[in-house]
Amino acid sequence: MSDVRRLVVCDDEPEFRAYIRRAAESMGFEVRETGDPTACADLVRAFGPDILVLDIVMPGMDGIEVVQAVAAAGYSGRVLLTSGYDPNYMTSAARLAAIKGVRTEILPKPVRLDALKAALS
Repeated sequence: MSDVRRLVVCDDEPEFRAYIRRAAESMGFEVRETGDPTACADLVRAFGPDILVLDIVMPGMDGIEVVQAVAAAGYSGRVLLTSGYDPNYMTSAARLAAIKGVRTEILPKPVRLDALKAALS
């Protein structure tokens, strides 16, 4: 069994995904990413990450819907909710996640590197 921690990042901004990837890989994570929120639950199910970094505001399917999908899939890792929009989006998603039994932490954008690394520790 591997001691490598796994992380999935789901965000429609490629630069943000790359930022998360670099930080996580520097901490020893194996990382997968997607810009497609509709593919996120399947990726989480297939890859089995310890942490999911999830943007709340994305086109097509928002992060709250993704939280519902990963909860329904039985995801037991942590979700780091991110957004550059109104913090109420993240608070609402965190409340829903808690009801569904998903552990969350809120990281407002722009995400500082020190805050990101602390959340990934």
